[in-house]
Amino acid sequence: MVLQGTAAPAGRSSLPPIDTYLRAVIALGFASLRRGLPALGFLYFYRLGMGLYLALSRDSSTPFGVYDERTLVLTAAMYIVAYLPMLVLITTPFLPLQDSILRGEPRSFGAAVRLVLERLVPLVISVITQAVLVVGPPALFFTGAALLLGALPSKPEELVRLLVLASLAPSFLYLIVILLFLLFTIPLVVLDGRGPFAGIRQSFGIVGRHFGGILGRLLVALLLLVIAGVAGSLPAGILDAVSAAASVDHPAFKIAGAIWEAAVSAFLFPFSVAALMVLYRAAVPARTGVADPDASGEPEGRPAANPYRFE
Repeated sequence: MVLQGTAAPAGRSSLPPIDTYLRAVIALGFASLRRGLPALGFLYFYRLGMGLYLALSRDSSTPFGVYDERTLVLTAAMYIVAYLPMLVLITTPFLPLQDSILRGEPRSFGAAVRLVLERLVPLVISVITQAVLVVGPPALFFTGAALLLGALPSKPEELVRLLVLASLAPSFLYLIVILLFLLFTIPLVVLDGRGPFAGIRQSFGIVGRHFGGILGRLLVALLLLVIAGVAGSLPAGILDAVSAAASVDHPAFKIAGAIWEAAVSAFLFPFSVAALMVLYRAAVPARTGVADPDASGEPEGRPAANPYRFE
């Protein structure tokens, strides 16, 4: 079965075996490193700036280092402010970039950004709607628990802890499930031109049909990405351990660690997007016979070659 261009045979899953899926993710991640170099450079310097700020703000007098309240608030504010620009200019363009690689088309990262900007209005509406779906029910649940707690005449510490735990467990489970069902919404909106609400509805349908297969493959890919991230960050961890053991609090050690960790994060980013992209194109085969205005070298209406096949 091929990744795109043909449908799965009746009665069979359209998802690849796990080993084939992982090989496709690795191949697509490496293939997109060169084309996505401008975005990866921007992402590297963004992560480097955040890492330097956090590293130089850390209190080295404690064994593991802590951050004061002002540092945490400013860090959260920077992430919030940068979320939409990063989503539109870095994260989401990697989807059409990697999709073009799967199609065998020479789309540049700039062309991928233009495609995202053309779909900006439905994309923003979709993101806002997804945020409401993700945050709304847990917020209502916590509000109800807080009102119930406030109505009690006395508030024993054990009861407060019990209510907090009773609120956290279902909220955490809900977040995992809803995020999984929304997994393909942005690719549907950006890559296949679905509307913001139609994308959400179709994402629910696709994930519902392949829930176990998608969850299992994503967990395996996430585990390998975590292992790769930990292994890649070992030099920075060793540097921190050595400086802590020697009681040396020099900014050069913190800067070196931040530089290395930012490089590891930027390098692994294409593989995290590929873990989604390969699953998406397995479940939603690309339409053939549609010319790509940003691609060249293929006759109009001719399906581009696909080098990533699920055998």
